[in-house]
This record gives sequence, C-alpha cells and structure tokens, in this order.
Amino acid sequence: MATSLFPLDVPKALFHDLLVEPEEARSILRPQRDERYGFGFALSPYRGCGHGCRYCYVRDYPQPGHSPEQWGTWATPKLNAPELLWAQRHRLHRQAVFLASATDPYQPLEREFRLTRACLGVLLQCPTTRVLLHTRSPLVLQDLELLKAFGSRLTVGFSIPTDDDTVRQVVEPHAPPIPSRWAAMELLARGGVEVNLAACPLMPVRDPQAFAHRAKESGASGAWVGSLRLLKDDAFYEVLARNDWLFILDSDYQDRVAAVLQGTFPQTRRRREPKAAVPPPVQRPPFTAQRSLFE
Repeated sequence: MATSLFPLDVPKALFHDLLVEPEEARSILRPQRDERYGFGFALSPYRGCGHGCRYCYVRDYPQPGHSPEQWGTWATPKLNAPELLWAQRHRLHRQAVFLASATDPYQPLEREFRLTRACLGVLLQCPTTRVLLHTRSPLVLQDLELLKAFGSRLTVGFSIPTDDDTVRQVVEPHAPPIPSRWAAMELLARGGVEVNLAACPLMPVRDPQAFAHRAKESGASGAWVGSLRLLKDDAFYEVLARNDWLFILDSDYQDRVAAVLQGTFPQTRRRREPKAAVPPPVQRPPFTAQRSLFE
C-alpha cells in the first residue's frame, strides 16, 4: 500500500471560504445496518461537508469546535483514511460498504485531496466487498474508469431530492445544480455503472411523473425515497414555512411521490424517519410569500 499523499501535519487552510482542518483519524469503518441494503460498514473519508445542505441531520452530530449553525463552513479530510482502510480490509470480506453516510465523498475538497478515490482503490482490491456510493456531485465522473472496474459490485446512488433547481438553491445552496446531476447520472449509466435515484430527503417535486421519467431517461435502474429528519427546534422548519413547503412533512405527499416512482421503478423503497415533534407555527415578519410549487 502506498504511503499517504499528504503529510499529517497539513495546517488549517481556507478553500473557497471553507475552513479545512486536516486530521489523522483513529478509525475509518463504522458498523452500520440499513433496512434496504443491509450494508456492514459506513466509510467517510471526510468529516463535515462543503455542500452544507441546510437540512442535513449530521449538523446535530457532536463536532469538536463547531456548532450546528456552522455546518457547511468547515470540513476535515482524514488524511490517513486509505491507510486505515487498507489495514482493516480483512473485516470487509463478504460485506457491503456505504460511502458515505455522514458526508458527500465527492464534495469539492475531493478535487484536491482525492481521498475517496484512494479509498476506492483499496476497496477494488477486496473482491468480495460490495460498494454503495452516495453523492450529489458530478465530480464523481472523474473516477468513472475506476468505478467501472468494480463491475456489479458497485452502485451509485445519486441524490436528487427535487426536480426544481430554485428549490435546490434554497435548501442546498452550495451543492451542484439539479441539471448537472441528471447529466452526470446519464454519463455514469452510459459508462456501464449501475445508478439509482436517491430522492432523499424528499423536497418539493413539481411534477412527479416527469421526475420519474427523467430518472429513467438518465439511466437510473431504481429509486429510493426518504423523508426529512428534522432536528429538535430545527431552524430548517422556518425555511420550509417561509417558502410554503411544509407539505413535504406530510406522509401523504411522500407516499404519492413514492407511488409515482414505483410505477416506473417497481423496486422503489420508501424510508420513513422516526416522527419528530412538529415545532409550533413560525411567527413570520411581513414579507411577500413565495407561491407554492403546486399553485
């Protein structure tokens, strides 16, 4: 196994206004089980995420030196992630690895650090290990040839929670535009990589039928729908209220979208998060409300 590409004493730095705090991690594989995939381990080459999605439940995870409100302003590359993974590869026999559960493995920092690519290189040498890669970034295309080398052992779940990029600009302001995700999904599928649509957490969808059709046209072989996980006293609730998007919390809405996707992808799964207490109505200052997507 090659030595680390980066010295472990890399100082803190700014990367396009993102505070980068490299570290030497103590562990890299976290045992985890999923109701759909039953995967054995979660693997995250980074802590934090430059995409900074405003709804991300990872905001609430304890992060030394950072508050939930600072989510999206910092990220920590685990510089020794590939070496740790290589040392632990014996644990991966006949297991599945989810990459990644608490960060996007193809956040913008990956262009510089290439830790996800290095970890994939290790996993490629584990012939009985299945890889489930989850991202919302077209940056995944830089590793197309590597992904193809896994054959049927690897699936890419592309996170596209809405069909409206104006919604994306509010809830995922630093993440790639929706059209670029459809295009990346299509190129992956055309290259022979199995791709699934991950509509989670489900946001406003203007036209579920067209949404399902676009996923099929873009090469998706399946779909996954997940509900939003609100935190206690979550400020994101006010974002939904201000934009008249509280309907996404309605299980009937989520079931309707899932049913439409199931008509195109019979194996569509609907994941429900534990029901959170709904915050009291938001006291809004005077403003001109944005009309609902369905008006």
